[in-house]
Amino acid sequence: MIRRRSLLADQHRLTEREEKSLQLLELIRQRGPLTRTELSQGTGFNIVTVSNYINQFIKQGLVSERGFDISTGGRKPILLELNAKSGFAVGVDLGQVGSANAQVILVITDLRGQIVHRVVSPRATDSLDRLLQQLGDLIREFLKTSPIEQKRIQGIAVGLPGIVDERAGTVRSTVRNGIRTNYVAIRDQLESELHLPVLMGSDSTLAGYAELRLGLDRPVQNLVYLYSDVGASLILHGHIYWGSGGSAGELGVFVPSEDDYLRWINSPSFVLSNAWDLGVVTQAKKLVQEGHATTLQELANEQVNGIDLETVLRAAQTGDQLARELVEHAAMQLGIRIAYLVNLLNPEVVIIGGGIERAGSLLLEPVWRSVKKYAYEEPASLVDVLPAQLGENAVALGAACWIIREIFSQA
Repeated sequence: MIRRRSLLADQHRLTEREEKSLQLLELIRQRGPLTRTELSQGTGFNIVTVSNYINQFIKQGLVSERGFDISTGGRKPILLELNAKSGFAVGVDLGQVGSANAQVILVITDLRGQIVHRVVSPRATDSLDRLLQQLGDLIREFLKTSPIEQKRIQGIAVGLPGIVDERAGTVRSTVRNGIRTNYVAIRDQLESELHLPVLMGSDSTLAGYAELRLGLDRPVQNLVYLYSDVGASLILHGHIYWGSGGSAGELGVFVPSEDDYLRWINSPSFVLSNAWDLGVVTQAKKLVQEGHATTLQELANEQVNGIDLETVLRAAQTGDQLARELVEHAAMQLGIRIAYLVNLLNPEVVIIGGGIERAGSLLLEPVWRSVKKYAYEEPASLVDVLPAQLGENAVALGAACWIIREIFSQA
């Protein structure tokens, strides 16, 4: 079972041994089965070092030997593969506070990140404080219905929908004037009751980590993941960047009052964060009420309040001009924000997730035009802007991947 590190900020401060363990096991997970020679070539570690680590992994049951590779002369090399069922991880997504049709997603994965058990529950409350109080019951019921024995689970991680402050041990809801909730007390209570390590961190950060580990088809060291337009995940040199207090990745400024909001609303688009839907739903409802020609109201059964992001995307994809213009305008604004981040961080990949990526090329093409227009040529020429691959499971999978990372690094 893993040990919980004292601070989120310590997550990227691995010892030399932890770093090597993580690299070797992650390479086996991604590309195995592999030989010791291939592991040496893939990591740059000498063959003696690789063999020493592999022998330890085999003793722990994390890695097993599986037959022989084709020989190029001499003894046939032994293939090594991850024993994915040697441990399991629980990931929890509490859903965004204030979002319509919010739900809690809980998953159990094996060490490859493959889901072996999943439950989705409609969320009954929009209060983060009450939601965290209910977390223990949610997890206990989930584990009770799981086909995996609890003794085989190595840890639980939870994606928190809010601003984390590790110094105070609190998380604040991102809705206007959201309250602070002490998540540390709840985490410690869960660990005591479940006899498992419990990790908690920002949901957007964990969603990006899932895309890094499970969504991409190539190794990437520096990545930015945009959780729609309300948060970001920063992956620097292959590790999550949590910041000094765990709250890194918030894209906009805090707006304390309505007067401030009205004064700031015309500011550059990277200053104010919009919403889950990039503001397209609010704008769509306004234009429908003003009588603009569109099929949006018809698609929402003549109910203006029934217009949601899915309605706007469906209308845009079927050729509705107003919906297409709304998506394109939002995409151009998002592209400006991405250009700013590309200039600042010079990532290899920017991933757009959180739901808005379902617009496909209607979103991605204007985003890319905007990035090319506003980012400097040098960083823009190196970055790919891609849609997220993991859909609504991203946060829960990222939480599970965080547990897997700790299992690997502490092996």
